[in-house]
Amino acid sequence: MSLDIARAQQSLDDTMSAIASLNQSVLEQLAHLILGLQQTDGILWIMGNGGSSSTGSHLACDVGKGIGSSLDSPIRALSINEQAITQSAWANDFGFDDAMRNQLQQLVRPGDAVLAISGSGNSPNVVNAASWAQANGYPVAVLVGRNGGQISNFADIELRVDSTDMQVLENVHLVVVHWLFKALTHEPVTGPTQAPPPQA
Repeated sequence: MSLDIARAQQSLDDTMSAIASLNQSVLEQLAHLILGLQQTDGILWIMGNGGSSSTGSHLACDVGKGIGSSLDSPIRALSINEQAITQSAWANDFGFDDAMRNQLQQLVRPGDAVLAISGSGNSPNVVNAASWAQANGYPVAVLVGRNGGQISNFADIELRVDSTDMQVLENVHLVVVHWLFKALTHEPVTGPTQAPPPQA
C-alpha cells in the first residue's frame, strides 16, 4: 500500500483556504448568541452526526469548562448526542430521523438556543430538530458546508465553510470551536501548580 501524499496535502491546502474565507461577521453573531445565554440563563443544545457530533461535544466541553471558568456568570452547553441511551430509545421506538427532535422537545426551555452541525446540511435527524426548534421560537445556529443544504431553511445564524469535502468541513468546524473559545474567554485559565495530595 502506498501513501497518497498529494491528496493529503491538497486537503491541508483546502482547509487553510476555507479557514481564510470564513465570514467574520457570522462568527461574531455566533459568539454573541452564546454570550447572550448569560442573560437568559439558557443552555446551548448542540447536535450532529459522526464527526459533527464529536465537534459538538468538544464545543460543549470548551463552553462549560474553559469559557465558563473565565466568566463571572458561567454559560451552559450540552450535546444531546452524549445522551446515547435516551437517543437510542427514541430512535428505536419512533425512528432515527426524529430522535433529536424528540430529545429537544423534552429538554429545551425558554431562554435556550440550538446549534446544529452538519457537513451536508441534509441529515434528516438534524434538519427535523432544527425545524422544530425554530418553529417553537428557539434561536437556531448551524455550521454547514458551502451548499448549506435543507437546514439552511431553519437557521437564524448560518456559518458556511467554503468546501464540500467532509474532512475539510470537519477540520474547519473544529477551528470555529476554538475561535469561539478565544473570543469568549477573557482571562487565562490556570490550573493547580501541583497535583493535590492523594485522598485517604
